[in-house]
Amino acid sequence: MITGFNTDVKHRNRVFHIQTEDKGQSNPCVESLVYVGGEILATKRTSYAEVIKQTGRDDHAVQDLMEQQHRTMIAAIQRGRFDGPNGGIQIPEGMSPSGAPEPEPEPKAERPSKKVKADATAPPGAQSPVPADRSLDQMILDYLVSDEVPDEIEVAFAPSPDFTAGRSVQTRLKAVSGAPARPVSGALVQVRILSTSARASTVFQGRTASDGTCPVSFMVPSHPNGMAAAIVRVTTADASAEVQFPIKKK
Repeated sequence: MITGFNTDVKHRNRVFHIQTEDKGQSNPCVESLVYVGGEILATKRTSYAEVIKQTGRDDHAVQDLMEQQHRTMIAAIQRGRFDGPNGGIQIPEGMSPSGAPEPEPEPKAERPSKKVKADATAPPGAQSPVPADRSLDQMILDYLVSDEVPDEIEVAFAPSPDFTAGRSVQTRLKAVSGAPARPVSGALVQVRILSTSARASTVFQGRTASDGTCPVSFMVPSHPNGMAAAIVRVTTADASAEVQFPIKKK
């Protein structure tokens, strides 16, 4: 079993605690619990049983799924998906109430979070935080630590990219922010490949020009034994955005 994540997220007048862990070989799924006031509010589970049947267990792939789901839960809180009417709390679509079973489709990459407040303090029974020997993705998660929710960056592509395994991608990204929209210059552009059958990898890195554009060119790797997605990330000192593209097989 892989050591999990514990993160506190401040949103409005509440502190949400997210605990994500691997349930292990006997129950192959990644589970995220959302606590408010020390009690479990909602549960998110992603099964990887079918992946094990096809390719066997890969701890690196499970770790990537855990990190991705943890970030997605953080983003859901920060974007108000748990905000109910009249200042209350609601359980977002796709998550289950405390203790309720939740069937899940095969794991898929989702849009990760932006900035979060990390804390090693967990409710009773929660696992310890990730040890000091961290993966690159865990280091990126720590880099995103902040009390503030950053401004949104809008990302567009021309032409619309086609992510097919074993083929090249040639497109131009444009990043804008604010209203009216203004070009975001000097932003770091990264493309990472997440796969259920291989470790996450960075296939492109560049920066936006003064007009907010950045030419993006790279070869999409082939992962014939699993599912994969490309995550395009645009980052400035105080804002970030991520866009997900499923990778099609030839």
